[in-house]
Amino acid sequence: MYSFNMLENEKILKKDLCNLAIEGTVLNGAFYLTNERLVFVGYLLDQAHKHFTDLSLVHIDEVRREKTFRFIPNVLIIHSIQDVEWKLTLSGRDDWYDAVQKQLSVIEK
Repeated sequence: MYSFNMLENEKILKKDLCNLAIEGTVLNGAFYLTNERLVFVGYLLDQAHKHFTDLSLVHIDEVRREKTFRFIPNVLIIHSIQDVEWKLTLSGRDDWYDAVQKQLSVIEK
């Protein structure tokens, strides 16, 4: 049904389109928050190669909000305990921040 394999008992909580900057590459695609992880499925800009990456919620050590050009509030930064950083450009940044923080608090309990 989705363009990635779901884990057993995994549920999608939120989905949106976004751009992801990771390891010097910018990708365009779909971003998912599930009860277990963050998932990005996208494509390199101007290419037809599919890209999949995910990050378990238990591996997230920081979530922060930033702005594009110092005034557009549309960037969400996710940093992992493995020192991987995702820079997501998306609409509804504050809603995403709140949703991720809420799910992180559920995982910690």
